[in-house]
Amino acid sequence: MSFDELAGENPGRPPLARELSPKALGDLVVEEGGKPFHGRILAECVHQKGILDFDRISNLSKALRKKLAKRISLSSTAVLQRSTGNEGTTKYLLGLEDGESIEMVLIPDGKRNTVCMSTQVGCPIACIFCASGLLGVRRNLNRTELLEQFLLARQELGESPLTNIVVMGLGEPMLNLGELLPTLDHIVGHFGFSARRITVSTSGTSDRIRAFARSGHPFGLALSLHAADGELRKRLVPTASEDPRSLVRASQDYFGATGREPTFEIVLLRNWNDEPQHARALARLLHRQRGHINLIPWNQVEEIPNLNSPEPDRVDRFRDILQNEGLKVTVRRRRGRDRNAACGQLRLGRSPQPEKGSKHISGN
Repeated sequence: MSFDELAGENPGRPPLARELSPKALGDLVVEEGGKPFHGRILAECVHQKGILDFDRISNLSKALRKKLAKRISLSSTAVLQRSTGNEGTTKYLLGLEDGESIEMVLIPDGKRNTVCMSTQVGCPIACIFCASGLLGVRRNLNRTELLEQFLLARQELGESPLTNIVVMGLGEPMLNLGELLPTLDHIVGHFGFSARRITVSTSGTSDRIRAFARSGHPFGLALSLHAADGELRKRLVPTASEDPRSLVRASQDYFGATGREPTFEIVLLRNWNDEPQHARALARLLHRQRGHINLIPWNQVEEIPNLNSPEPDRVDRFRDILQNEGLKVTVRRRRGRDRNAACGQLRLGRSPQPEKGSKHISGN
């Protein structure tokens, strides 16, 4: 698209450089006094490297960068806040063009660097233990807002490679497949990122899990199960509409279509779902099913004072019951236990209270 066409569509802001063709970027550079090779440099930085900040394009003069910054934008999001924990995990509060905000997390772990991406502004699932949904959901993220989380993570890491993507931040990814799947396709196809290093987490539903399986890529699937009993799961996830058995069947269909074993995520809450009978019920549900269980001791959240984390011995007991039944189990090491570490807390500190009747997004 040409500069004039794009500027006409978005009169309120400078056109986004990634939406312009290399030729249009080159023409703009020449118009601002640069040389054709400067245009090629800019196009490479925008389309190949995904640079989000003019200050990082050091092989263009400062004067030319200043002129270009008045005409085009390299990013539609802005870093409002960085919060780095004692273990190196960094949370980012990102401001969007419409004044909303989301969170992104960068998790270094030895040679592994993982970005945790959001898919919605807020979350409609309303899990009782999660800060993400306390303000409801405002809208889906678009492809640009999704992609820029990936690009920002790469930029922040500098020379260190980004090795993994988990789509586990704000929102329910399966309610935004129409924007998420093309974005992941672009990340895999354009940037050469391995689909096997991308994992998408969901609370259901079965039809969307199967639609996700038809995407054509072997992405990982993490199913937020939390309980084997449908009534208990409904108490933990008030919006849950499907029986856990139905979700597990869909996860097995996903394995059949992609060859990727699903992960079953269980957030353990003291005296809610961490008793031996809960572990035994889970063992019965997942008996002879392909997959791996990820036990996640709940991180305390200031805004949810009526819940508690389980003691380590209760977590160990839960794990041992599952392992004794022949199931594959991992206890997730808790990262980022500092203040405002839980997903959604940075946004809570800046966002207004939920509007009356906040939206429930059905997806696309």
